[in-house]
Amino acid sequence: MRIQQGFTLLEVMVALGILGFVVLATHQILNSTIQAKTGSEEVIAELDSLNTTFRLMDQDFNQMTKRETRNEAGDFTPSYILHGRYNLDSQYDGIAFVRDGWTNPISLLPRSELQAVGYRVVDDKLERLYRVYVDQLDGTEPRSQVLLENIEDLTFEFLDDKQKWQENWEKKALPLAVSVTIKLQEMEPIKRLFLTPGDGKVATVSSSSNNNNSNNNSGNKDQNDDNRGGGSTRP
Repeated sequence: MRIQQGFTLLEVMVALGILGFVVLATHQILNSTIQAKTGSEEVIAELDSLNTTFRLMDQDFNQMTKRETRNEAGDFTPSYILHGRYNLDSQYDGIAFVRDGWTNPISLLPRSELQAVGYRVVDDKLERLYRVYVDQLDGTEPRSQVLLENIEDLTFEFLDDKQKWQENWEKKALPLAVSVTIKLQEMEPIKRLFLTPGDGKVATVSSSSNNNNSNNNSGNKDQNDDNRGGGSTRP
């Protein structure tokens, strides 16, 4: 009769120790993978928010227009751009202006294609403000859209017609470009440059050029008539 032998206590302890080490290592690897995945998703979401923010800013600044707005009292703003530190109740810089190109197909909606927009920071959140109607005559609050969070600073600079950057803009004109600097927590400041329509003029043809062109055309016409007449005459 064979005697069955089991594991000794020492062997069991060694096996449990190895198993515990494997479980602990697996847990750490899994935890690190989950943390890396979560961090990557947060970075991707933050980059998507930045891209969305800069895309909206690009559309707004590119279609900035020379349009004054009126307040509840009916008074017009002194400039096309309202900008300043703590403007619009912002923690940092705030800016407001009117843009064109707000699509309204075949005038289905009871509004124009102009839109009053603005940017500010409230509770460390970058907001885009907009109103359905340009003039604030009814006292309604603008609608807001949160674009970014964890904002530490927001500044604007303006390029004038002398190619110089200005920290403040009080001219009754449009700058050539707007520089936006956004500081997020645990990140270096991000600076973007956006072009505006500026004060470009439509090229026109002078009256003297028109007269010269008309004289040349009439001369060419007379010459063509003579040629046609000469061609029909036989000796």
